[in-house]
Amino acid sequence: MHTPAFLRTTEPESIHRRNRRRNYLRALFVTVAVLVVTWLVIFFLAIGQIAKATFDVKQNLTQAREEALAFRFGQGREALLHAQQNVASAKHGFILLEKIWFIPGFAKPFIALEGTFDSTIQIIESLSSLFALGQDVSQIAGLSENTLSDMQTGISPHLSYKEFPTATKRAILERLSTSSHELDLLSSRIKIASDEFSSLRSNPLLAGFLGTLEPVFARMESLQTDLRVASVLSHVLPELAGLNTPRTHLLLFLNNDELRPGGGFIGTYGLMRVKDGDVVQFDTKDAYAIDSVVAKQVNTIPPTPLQTYNATSKWFFRDGNWSPDFSLSARQVSALFEQESALLPAGSSVPSSTEIDSVIGFTPTLASTLLAYLGPIEVGGQTFTSKNVPELIEFEVEKGFQQNGIPYDQRKEILADLVSQIQERLMNLPFSKWGDVFPLISQAIETKQLALYSANPQIQKTISEVNWGGVVSPTTVDSQLFVDANLASLKSDPVVSRAITYKFFRNESGKWIGRTTIKYHHAGSFDWRTTRYRSYARLYVPKGSTLIRTMGSFQGIGTDVSEELGMSVFGTFVTVEPGKDLSLIFEYTLADSVVEAIRQQTYNLTVFKQMGARLYPLTLDLDFDKNITHAVPAESRAEWGNDSYRLNTKLDQDSRFDIGL
Repeated sequence: MHTPAFLRTTEPESIHRRNRRRNYLRALFVTVAVLVVTWLVIFFLAIGQIAKATFDVKQNLTQAREEALAFRFGQGREALLHAQQNVASAKHGFILLEKIWFIPGFAKPFIALEGTFDSTIQIIESLSSLFALGQDVSQIAGLSENTLSDMQTGISPHLSYKEFPTATKRAILERLSTSSHELDLLSSRIKIASDEFSSLRSNPLLAGFLGTLEPVFARMESLQTDLRVASVLSHVLPELAGLNTPRTHLLLFLNNDELRPGGGFIGTYGLMRVKDGDVVQFDTKDAYAIDSVVAKQVNTIPPTPLQTYNATSKWFFRDGNWSPDFSLSARQVSALFEQESALLPAGSSVPSSTEIDSVIGFTPTLASTLLAYLGPIEVGGQTFTSKNVPELIEFEVEKGFQQNGIPYDQRKEILADLVSQIQERLMNLPFSKWGDVFPLISQAIETKQLALYSANPQIQKTISEVNWGGVVSPTTVDSQLFVDANLASLKSDPVVSRAITYKFFRNESGKWIGRTTIKYHHAGSFDWRTTRYRSYARLYVPKGSTLIRTMGSFQGIGTDVSEELGMSVFGTFVTVEPGKDLSLIFEYTLADSVVEAIRQQTYNLTVFKQMGARLYPLTLDLDFDKNITHAVPAESRAEWGNDSYRLNTKLDQDSRFDIGL
């Protein structure tokens, strides 16, 4: 039973409880609000500190680069010291962020970002070592930073490589050799940091930070490319320059107007002996000079196509570059040259060597590139320019020597004189201009107009790893390499264009069919340097591909099927008359490995460029019978959203294509 005071006693208690609950909620809200505000304050303080420090790091690295370009290595190291201090400031920002890392999902990406800053510290430390290397080399050369800076701006007299004493060159090479580990370490550190940065790009929480960091890592990626070259040079240059031990280099003048698998016909060669950075001997000669002297004694059997389509019964040095892999061609050429050198009679004046340390192959295309930079060169009453050098050389060695009364066996001396003049200009090039030449050399290597080979396995390994050696080594599941071999077609290649189309599809019976078409167009006519085009043409495809048929072969001649370079090879003989077109078509079943990659949605492709070849149009038409999600390089927008990858591009270097299914 309730008392009369029931309502008066219970009502205030319920109100009191409600008030207590309200006060509790209010206090909880205030507490949460304070925590959130505190969190935000810490967050934005940390963000601000990291962002400012990152911006300053970018400025420091930019300044360091500018100082390096001006050869002010000491000031560059100071800029790097400031960069280290600013990275440390950014780390303080991360200490603030540690206060709020208790929030789920927030800690992990920022911990990863902090790791990227740790990598940046290591990179800056390595860069400091690199600048120290620059200071050491400058001191060895006897050049102050002020002198180097004045040379860069043109104030001071120019200094060329040729003016350095031999002792100085040796000391520079020794210091460069000992720096190889530092350069390798820096390059690997930059790659690690770049990979870390790339993995963070997809996280929306880090968008603000990464926007600030983007210029820094863009600069580092550019630096990584430069360091890759510097690292290779630190390994290769001391060896090539004959540091402490004389080296003999065989230079191959690969005439790509007469295209051969390894770059071009070896009409002329050079023999260069170097010691401690000095060229102590350099001779050039017509390749026939050594071949003809020992012709009766040579008994090496040449590849069958050379016997069948070029009437060649012996394998001479001049025909040695039969493999499209320059390292294999160089090895074979060296072996043939050493054999022929050993057969020369005592006292022979023909430049020779029974021990070749390295092979350097280059085409007239490289000579044109260098002349475009160095300017015209006058030799033997003729002016060679970047535009006329291949044709003028050919005229002089085929026609001009007769008009000038030069003996036949001396007709190629004009080429030797031209090469000597180019070498002389390069050696006398001002120190401040050296940086202009490296991109030209790099471009020639990328476009396969220049390649190196070393008989030293370690040096060759380095050359191959950075693609300086014209090596054909497929690393993708699918691959294509088309190779021409001009056989008795004079110098017709400049007027014979090619366009390559690679297509595959699934036929009605469910088999995967590949079809590679090479369309030739002969724009020339019959004259002293041009005739019908005769080529032993080969297509390299993944091992396990099975030939179905070939169309376009000369008079229906058969197709040779073999294996080389870990690939299946289809080879046949073709002829193209002046003014005519020809389509050479290889049709085959795709290798099981390629079919499986399509099924597993892991398809990628490498199309290799033949060394010495000019730019070819390339068309890809790949029907995967399933939708394509993405591709690199991308198709045109009009081709998106279907199951075929269609792309029109150019083949001026080895090219890779990655297609997501």
